[in-house]
Amino acid sequence: MKSQHLTWLVVFDSTICRIYDYSKNSLALVKQIEHTENKLKDIELTSDKPGRYQSSGAHGAYSQESDPKAIRIERFSKEIAKILEHGHAVNDYEKLILVCSPAMHGLLLKDINKQVENVIIRVIPKDLVHVPEADLLNDVNNELKRD
Repeated sequence: MKSQHLTWLVVFDSTICRIYDYSKNSLALVKQIEHTENKLKDIELTSDKPGRYQSSGAHGAYSQESDPKAIRIERFSKEIAKILEHGHAVNDYEKLILVCSPAMHGLLLKDINKQVENVIIRVIPKDLVHVPEADLLNDVNNELKRD
């Protein structure tokens, strides 16, 4: 049987997302997603490197129409949103605390539905993905005390 007042703590950046069951005294990892390719430079993400082309006697330089790194980060945000929406639909949690940069928060808000958005009780605008769990718990508890 699931806890009545389960809160998920979602800690993420553009490459890693960790979802924890959160209480003031403990964190339990529910899910971890890694997209380490989001750290790659744009040139490493494209299979064909931009180069020169010649057509009808005209010369020019090929320029890419969209940023492959930004596209991958947006896909990662959509993946996080789907996980949060599914978790909410099956009552895995009742409340959400997000720990992420303002940019990632903005991307996630574009992708989540209103039901999930309405259960976000706090957004902590920090990069704590690489912080050990004990320190993470302490940092989150300190942030929540400020309310």
